Amino acid sequence: MHGDAHFWNCFVPRAGGIDGARFFDWDAWRIGIGAADLAYMLAVHWYPELRSRREAHLLDCYHAQLLAHGVTGYDRNALQYDYRLAVLWETTNHVWQQNSGLPPLFWWNNFERIHMAVDDLGCRALLDAG
Repeated sequence: MHGDAHFWNCFVPRAGGIDGARFFDWDAWRIGIGAADLAYMLAVHWYPELRSRREAHLLDCYHAQLLAHGVTGYDRNALQYDYRLAVLWETTNHVWQQNSGLPPLFWWNNFERIHMAVDDLGCRALLDAG
């Protein structure tokens, strides 16, 4: 996984370009689940109004691409579960940022948006799933 997937770390082709979007700045990469990058891109950076319009469709597209590229045994419900779990996990990132001395200007809006996503997606219920 990229580990810092957001639009500032993405080259988007010009209109009429033949290549797709490309991520750069791979210094935070690690082995993990793709849903974590999705949670960071969508739930951390988008307010609920935009997420409610785009999130499900983008997750559907992501899942369709997984299937098209040979992933088996991973249904859309499993992706949704992993995404919700990744959203819940993202709440810890901003605690780390604050504790590292980064000013609130850097992390506060992301902190607010991720907690809205946790509420909207019912992620706290995952804590009780035991």
